[in-house]
Amino acid sequence: MTFGRSAPRVRPAARIGSIMSWPVAVVAMETTVAEVAEALAGDEVGAVGVLERGSLVGIVSERDLVAHLASGSELTRLTAGEVMSTDLVTVSPEATVIEAARTMREAAVRHLPVLSEGLIAGIVSARDLFEVLLCYAEDHQTP
Repeated sequence: MTFGRSAPRVRPAARIGSIMSWPVAVVAMETTVAEVAEALAGDEVGAVGVLERGSLVGIVSERDLVAHLASGSELTRLTAGEVMSTDLVTVSPEATVIEAARTMREAAVRHLPVLSEGLIAGIVSARDLFEVLLCYAEDHQTP
């Protein structure tokens, strides 16, 4: 007896827009790193976008915070603008899951903002991609 249908699995050829997270956690450039850490913990995410005048100008990840903490930086004095990664790697919502995975691998990043016409449409993490690719692999195993 079947009580419900399972959700269709996303395939690697699917558009990244089908798995991206929205809304995206964002902070202003002037936000202290201590406040960024609170935002990461509160939203249970691994990275936040950094905005300047409404545009995405950087990203702060857990790794960025750990690196500054390990170097002895005072987290209440540093700002998101001072610690953010500015060499943004992005994709459009039309990119496929596999294209996004390749982009992340080539850029060695774990969080990938999704932009549509220059505006934040969502974000994808390595964990999101891993889930899709693992499910696909499991579905296509030969006994």
